[in-house]
Amino acid sequence: MKRIADEELVREERAEESTQKWLQDAKFQEILGADSSHKSLFVLLSHPDGSQGILLANKSPFSEEKSDIEKLLATAQLQEISRNDIFGSYNIEIDPKLNLLKSQLIYPINDRLIAKYRQEEKFVIRETPELYETVTRPYIEKYQLNLNWVYNCLEKRSEVDKIVFEDPDNENGFVLLQDIKWDGKTLENLYVLAICHRHGLKSVRDLTGDDLEMLYNMRDKSLEAINQKYGLKTDQIKCYFHYQPSFYHLHVHFINLKYDAPASTTMSAILLDDVINNLELNPEHYKKSTLTFTRKNGDKLMEMFREALKN
Repeated sequence: MKRIADEELVREERAEESTQKWLQDAKFQEILGADSSHKSLFVLLSHPDGSQGILLANKSPFSEEKSDIEKLLATAQLQEISRNDIFGSYNIEIDPKLNLLKSQLIYPINDRLIAKYRQEEKFVIRETPELYETVTRPYIEKYQLNLNWVYNCLEKRSEVDKIVFEDPDNENGFVLLQDIKWDGKTLENLYVLAICHRHGLKSVRDLTGDDLEMLYNMRDKSLEAINQKYGLKTDQIKCYFHYQPSFYHLHVHFINLKYDAPASTTMSAILLDDVINNLELNPEHYKKSTLTFTRKNGDKLMEMFREALKN
């Protein structure tokens, strides 16, 4: 077992070195988007080997650890902007280790990934069950992103160190793991995903009353695991589905209620408790309901809806 662990560590170190080298050689190509409220920047990169990548850079929340705050105060260099009586406004330079960027580097990429992160004007789509069958389902079957990374997580071929909890049951079980956007430490922006083991469920559209046992299981065991590992109580956690999801294998998002995560509000998110309640009242709710969401201008699904609604 130790030899296997050592080999895995070597592979990870080599992968990190390769990624570092790729980034050093890459050149800025374009800013795909920025989000001032979440302190995020999406940068398109080009590499001499002809490949492209996307760097997703996010400023990390401040640590609330006493030692980090003391270090911040000790290293702070004030640059006054203005002053009025007892009120002063400053830029502050601090120890770089206290001002890290939580980043994700995706490479090599294709046009669909570039389109995913490019900021465009958004529009509302009202998806009837009929439109789901004639537009969305064909879109998923033809254009959904590769799910290999999901299966790697479920089968423990990667990101094993990010697993918070697992219920291995093939029917109702799931893996709860730290989302790639979370540093795994700062509780203020805790973000974990519960990915179901069962294949074939793409989104809430596929859920019926027969899936309630799985949903109860994912909710209750995830909340318990988060409480045991991170100390957050049930009423401090927001749990929800995305619709449309970013990948089409059923999963639930769990975030700290304090955290204003991207796409965690109306038009993007459906609360897990609401999904459960709807299915308890009507087992076919998501088969029969009109679901509303937004898509960007130029998005392939948006184009397909516009084409369908013209006819």
